[in-house]
Amino acid sequence: MGLGGHGIVFAGRLLGMAAAMGGLDSILTITYSPEQRGGWSRADLIIAKEMVDYPLIDEADVFLATNQQAFSLEFKSLRKGGIFIYESTIYKPAISNTNDYVIIPVPATEIAESVTGRRLTMNVVLVGVITAILEPLLKEDYIINAIRNVTRRAGKLDTSIQEMNIKAFQAGFDYGRKFLQGLR
Repeated sequence: MGLGGHGIVFAGRLLGMAAAMGGLDSILTITYSPEQRGGWSRADLIIAKEMVDYPLIDEADVFLATNQQAFSLEFKSLRKGGIFIYESTIYKPAISNTNDYVIIPVPATEIAESVTGRRLTMNVVLVGVITAILEPLLKEDYIINAIRNVTRRAGKLDTSIQEMNIKAFQAGFDYGRKFLQGLR
């Protein structure tokens, strides 16, 4: 969950499409705040090996927040033992029981700027981190193929946007893998 413009819906679409390409079932539910500008957006994604029979999330296994408002509104939906990922360039949440969760701070905006020169690819950096966490359920190739599919314009390939997003994804994927190695 994040502010409009943080690319949360795009990230959810990428992850859902990648899951489907990998033979998994995925359901994406999108919600927007009532504000016309400056409001939040939320993308709830369920990925399963079997057919999903209920499209709403009772307790999340993974929760991503890109700002304080998203954290404050929805952190309670993360199950104990779940994984909390947050964009650490933008904010630092106050969590009382840090031992109840796996907490992954990601300076996604900094990573995006250093790798692609564009802050707006921070959402794809975060997709990379999530993919590293969900591996082997989701695979790197699935996301790269989804990026190639989603970044077509009017049926034509836009290779510069694809390559920029693939770079952002791979930087996030590497960050996620390194973070996980540090936990072991």
